[in-house]
Amino acid sequence: MDNRRKENLFFLFTILAVTVIAYAPMVDGILRLSVRTTQAVNAFMLVAVAFADAFVTVFRRRAFRMEINHHGLVLFTLSCVSLAAAALSWLWPLAVLALCLNMVALLSFCFGRDGARVFYPAISGLGIGVGMLLFVPRLDSALRILAAKVSAWLLAEAGFRTDLAVREIPFQVVMVIERGAAGIYDVATECNGFGILLSCVVVTVILGLRRRSRPIRFAGLVGVSLAVGLLFNILRIVAIVIASVRTDLAYDTIHEGLGSVIYLLALGLVYKINISVPARGGVVEAGTTLPR
Repeated sequence: MDNRRKENLFFLFTILAVTVIAYAPMVDGILRLSVRTTQAVNAFMLVAVAFADAFVTVFRRRAFRMEINHHGLVLFTLSCVSLAAAALSWLWPLAVLALCLNMVALLSFCFGRDGARVFYPAISGLGIGVGMLLFVPRLDSALRILAAKVSAWLLAEAGFRTDLAVREIPFQVVMVIERGAAGIYDVATECNGFGILLSCVVVTVILGLRRRSRPIRFAGLVGVSLAVGLLFNILRIVAIVIASVRTDLAYDTIHEGLGSVIYLLALGLVYKINISVPARGGVVEAGTTLPR
């Protein structure tokens, strides 16, 4: 091993050690929060698939060449500045940006500037996912009330007598559904729809960047994915209530089984919408534009 390669390895592992130390508390907090949020883990699994696909692409093209380069150093410097600004200002979006920049810098050191570009969709999906996840505590109550009110209206239109009760301390949203027998349904944090919203947006971000969607079109697709997430979460609640009233299946079976089916249908619709919109120039892979 020549001296230049030894220097590259030393600097790379030093930067990797700094990265682990600097971001370990943030990553730990993200993992803890994602486990408590319905389907957030699924959203990050989608990101993991995007990363795996990018790794397959760069290794297939033999893009691995570990070397400290100016592109990676600039990104690493920007990540340090962003992290310091986040620590001084308590603006957490800067910390998320710093994490993403740091990851791109490490990938640039391993695969070069063109190789790192292949990971942009996955890293953007991760950054958007983490940013949205940190909004959960702020949006939970509003999303639960919205889901409960619209679901109760739809159930009333379907012939169910519905009553809605909201308690402030501790916060709780309860629907009482009557059609023959009465049933009480707690619209818990798991029913706020944030998991479906998160997954739909992550899918749109990854596909939009891979297909190089135009900015205005990309923004429109993100808006559509948010609407799809909200709609399918309401449909999920309504379907679970109706199925639990009209069948003898165990509630847990209905909740998990039917909920998973509707979640997959939402992702399928978002995927279909995204690929139906014309791309600007194909999929970006290692600096090469490939036809669809």
